[in-house]
Amino acid sequence: MAKSLLLYDLKNKNNVEKMHIVRSLFGYEDKSNMGKYTYQRKGLLSKFKYEKLDKSAIIVDVRDEENVKNMLRKFGLNVLTMRLPKKKG
Repeated sequence: MAKSLLLYDLKNKNNVEKMHIVRSLFGYEDKSNMGKYTYQRKGLLSKFKYEKLDKSAIIVDVRDEENVKNMLRKFGLNVLTMRLPKKKG
């Protein structure tokens, strides 16, 4: 399966917006009642295979690329997409 590298920029966002974006993408662990209960909140990428390269770089399958790009654009982020060549062998 072909892969795409998605690069996005969080520079113009404040900390609250950055946290909201990251949690929406990757999910988070939620604790309630003074840590007695723990819940896994799923993000968009919980549904897909992905590889996180850096704070703002993700590799996803080409078929999942549009879903991730649409979500990032919904938050007002510029997204740079690069198609990666298939591995030989």
